[in-house]
Amino acid sequence: MLKKLLPKTKSKKKKEVASSAIPTLDRLHENLEMLEKKERLLQKKCSAEIEKAKDYTKSKNKNAAIQCLKKKKLYETQIEQLSNFQLRVHDQIIMLESAKATTDTVDALRSGSNAVKAIQQSLNIDDIESAIDESNEQTEHMREIQEALATPVGASAEFDEDELEAELEELEDEELEAPEEELPEPPARRPVPVAKAAASSSKQGSSDLSELTKLQAEMAL
Repeated sequence: MLKKLLPKTKSKKKKEVASSAIPTLDRLHENLEMLEKKERLLQKKCSAEIEKAKDYTKSKNKNAAIQCLKKKKLYETQIEQLSNFQLRVHDQIIMLESAKATTDTVDALRSGSNAVKAIQQSLNIDDIESAIDESNEQTEHMREIQEALATPVGASAEFDEDELEAELEELEDEELEAPEEELPEPPARRPVPVAKAAASSSKQGSSDLSELTKLQAEMAL
């Protein structure tokens, strides 16, 4: 009983740790932003003390100028501490983000493995073989239907294929043995005399001209 409870407890703790990564990262980023604001504020104070020291120096107030420089040194010490704090926070953010990415990757791989196992468990070798046999039967049944539809019926079923092939061979042999018939030559064309052709063309042109003149006269009327 104890062994059954231990894995569940460890798994529950892992989920809680993984779920707490995001809030922790949020707090680290907020802390980093606060440290950066403080650093900028101290830098402004340092600049202000330097300006004051310059003014006191001009007015020959040496002690006041030295006090301003001492404050500047204190601010610079605090700025250095804040810089170290920021480096530590940055380091923690990088480590936590890397750990979260690793955890997310492992969870994704585990989910994929579980999905594959579930699919494998849902498959049964007997069911697969039954499905294959059924598919083969359907294919064979369809082939028989196609063959039945392709079988000749009626008058075409009474034809003797061997007799038809023998008749076709006889026709081919007769075609090869028959002498090639000479095709009649086309009748030769007589050359038309040039003068006669020119006269015919001139006569045609004159006829067209007379028809055009007659048409223009009718339009004028």
